[in-house]
Amino acid sequence: MREESIEKLRGVVRDCVSKHLYSSAIFFADKVAAFTSDPADIYMQAQALFLGRHYRRAFHLLNASQIVLRDLRFRYLAAKCLEELKEWDQCLVMLGDAKVDEYGNAIGLKDSNVMYLDKDGEDREINITSAICFLRGKANEELENRAEARKWYKAAIKADPLCYEALERLIENHMLKSEEESSLISSLKFAPEDKWLSSFYSCLIKKYDKESMVEAKFRKLEQETCDNNTASLPVACTLKNNTDLLACKAEYYHQSGEYQKCFELTSALLERDPFHLKSTLVHLTAAMELGHSNELLSLSHFSIFRALSWFAVGCYYYCIKKYGESRRFFSKATTLDGTFLPAWIGHGNAFAAQEEGDQAMSSFRTAARSFPGKYHEAVSYYEKALAISTRSLSTYAGLAYTYHLQDNYDAAITYYHKALWLKPDDQFCTDMLTVALVDECRSGSDHRDGSH
Repeated sequence: MREESIEKLRGVVRDCVSKHLYSSAIFFADKVAAFTSDPADIYMQAQALFLGRHYRRAFHLLNASQIVLRDLRFRYLAAKCLEELKEWDQCLVMLGDAKVDEYGNAIGLKDSNVMYLDKDGEDREINITSAICFLRGKANEELENRAEARKWYKAAIKADPLCYEALERLIENHMLKSEEESSLISSLKFAPEDKWLSSFYSCLIKKYDKESMVEAKFRKLEQETCDNNTASLPVACTLKNNTDLLACKAEYYHQSGEYQKCFELTSALLERDPFHLKSTLVHLTAAMELGHSNELLSLSHFSIFRALSWFAVGCYYYCIKKYGESRRFFSKATTLDGTFLPAWIGHGNAFAAQEEGDQAMSSFRTAARSFPGKYHEAVSYYEKALAISTRSLSTYAGLAYTYHLQDNYDAAITYYHKALWLKPDDQFCTDMLTVALVDECRSGSDHRDGSH
């Protein structure tokens, strides 16, 4: 067959993929690969098989080719097949040996044979090293090795700032402390045309700076424009009404305790995009703070995310003070998604509402171990609040409780005492001070036993 005919068939395969006609894509890609034996065409066939969910066939095709040992893109696609098959250990083996240096950069991930595979490639691609680092992070997270996962996610975003998924995992799974997030963003090397992305990322991370600084970040991003002259009339397009950006702003309102402003913004966002996950979660937590039980119940039926649906039901029962039922549904949410931090906190709060301190502490400690960044940022938040007012019972109690969750008993006891100095009859602080004293004694006893 002539080269022009082969190229036309390649175009047919690409068009089938763009139209999601995967069986057709597989059929024609197989014929092209048979005619040419070109590695690029074998790769195209494997891609078609992968997109058609024939993961075993795609993996066998790639693994049978010796190119998989020499080209990172072959190896990456083979590892993606193993990801879909949930064979996480084999996925890591396929990705090969690699390390992260002291600066957080991946080393040992170089193509030994550079090959032009995509005959219809885009002008700009995400670095294959970044994609491999991200997949290593995901595999480690699935194997419950969060420390390794965190390391590889950081390596992924450093290898290519366009690998948003790595940053999303780090932020949404609370893998970094607030200062670590800021440090990571500032270390990224953005291309000149991606300065807007640097601003956007800075809005995504935890927002515990001064209010004026946070608002300035949002204003800067909202003023980013792109001149669009395609329709004869010049139009300045901006991100001002972008759903992701407005969801970040809603999250900021929630963190600032402005629940009504948060609720109004998320309500508008969900009318526009009813299935936007971050907006839905922030909307639920704002509704619970405001006591909007009917809103919680309606969202529990509407959400397509099962863990989020159970979380909404848990929030509803918490709102109407049926704490036993609330715990049951929060537990269902954490069973479906063990990384769903709000459900862990809700589970602990439901125990605490019924003065079941030991069980509450157990839930909170699980959250503290799994999501270290969340509790370090809470300490920072409370300390900043104390700089504004030194006579806040709730701030002292919150700081004491956070230190208690981190097993820092000395600091916890100190701040429980400071809270009780402001209000000697506060039942929560009285009870938790007793628990902290017992925990400190037990910890001291365990330490002494271990030293013999």
